Amino acid sequence: MGNKGTTAAEDVNRELYARNAELSVRNKTLSLLHKMDDVTVRALETSEMVSEIVRALDAEFSYPFVAIGLCDERGKRLAWKSFACVDGKACPFLSVEKMKPIALSSRTNACALAIRSGRRRVAATLASVLSPSIPEGHAKVFSKSSGIRSTLVLPLISETRPVGVLVVGMDRMSKDLTAYERDTFSSLLGLITIAIQKAETYARLQRTTKQLREANHKLRALDAMKTEFLSIASHQLRTPLSVMKGYLGLLKAGILGPLEPKQNETLGRMADGTEQLILLVNHLLDVSRIESGRLVVRLVPADLRGLLDGVAKFIQGKAQERGLVLTCELPDAPMMANVDLEKVKEVFMNLLDNAVKYTEKGSVKARMWEEGGMVVVTVTDTGMGLTLEDLEKLFQKFVTGSASRQVQTTTGLGLYVVRKLMEAMGGTASAASVGTGMGSTFTLKFPVAK
Repeated sequence: MGNKGTTAAEDVNRELYARNAELSVRNKTLSLLHKMDDVTVRALETSEMVSEIVRALDAEFSYPFVAIGLCDERGKRLAWKSFACVDGKACPFLSVEKMKPIALSSRTNACALAIRSGRRRVAATLASVLSPSIPEGHAKVFSKSSGIRSTLVLPLISETRPVGVLVVGMDRMSKDLTAYERDTFSSLLGLITIAIQKAETYARLQRTTKQLREANHKLRALDAMKTEFLSIASHQLRTPLSVMKGYLGLLKAGILGPLEPKQNETLGRMADGTEQLILLVNHLLDVSRIESGRLVVRLVPADLRGLLDGVAKFIQGKAQERGLVLTCELPDAPMMANVDLEKVKEVFMNLLDNAVKYTEKGSVKARMWEEGGMVVVTVTDTGMGLTLEDLEKLFQKFVTGSASRQVQTTTGLGLYVVRKLMEAMGGTASAASVGTGMGSTFTLKFPVAK
């Protein structure tokens, strides 16, 4: 009975010892993985991260040789990124800058074979791992001086592509790996692969950010040049256009002699074309001033009723030519707001002219009232209307509504200028429409002058 009791106790002790040993291995593995995880969190750049991983493995296991090589993005070549040795002086020729990359199509290099198969390999010699990155003779000398007896080549493979290899040169045979080492390698490869991919992604983002920053700087410079060109060109065009307008006016008025009906009709078309060119030039000048920060706004208290009424009377003739009814409903009380007189006239002119231009039949109505501390002005027409897509981008530069295909004299700048001028005067501009063919309403709001 005594012997049986002793045997049972020994069995229990052996099992406890085995479990303690297993638990110790797992604890050590978890501790190392925690260190590696800390490395991957701290080091964002690929080279820095790889070097930290190699140094951590070398410090933990005192291997004669540890190295990591990474594949290029196309999966064609492997380049060495970091090395660590027990005695750093023993490998002076291991320089990542000078070592040649390895073609992954190689049939003799152990790293290429491991990556293509996706399985770990035990290399016959260190030379079969490092050649042709360094001369085979150098690899043999280093292997002998470092006491390397076997070399493990562990592929780092993601779900989508090969990432690289972890190479471990040991002073014993691979079959003599401890349980701790086996457990570490099984757990570590995935972590290293993910960490390297993260670092590579970060590096790509850094490069892309730098490229975008440089491209943005160039675009800003080009945009400034474009704005300056528009300003100069517009100023140069303004004078001859004004001269043309003046002479056309003299001809149409008969001051320079009587005209035949066909000549008068032709002059009318020329005058309309000149007006459109002047409008375009004025818009280009406004855009150049807005974008270059040279837009000057001189705000003064003004009664908006007279300004809107004056613009409506000016547009009245054009509305009558198109068979439209143009009305302007104004309140009896003054509608005072701080505005730039010239710019608010330009805003009113733009909206009323657009309403007439985009309305084939029916009416255009301008209204004004005070509401919630704002002077509200609306211009409503029974014209072509706007789609939801139109409304989303209508006030952008060089954007026109879908109905503009039926109107040949639009610049795509008017409403952009309207909104920018309103914002400069502290107001707002917006648009609304039920849909195509249902007309539209443009709304301006000015803060009431106090």
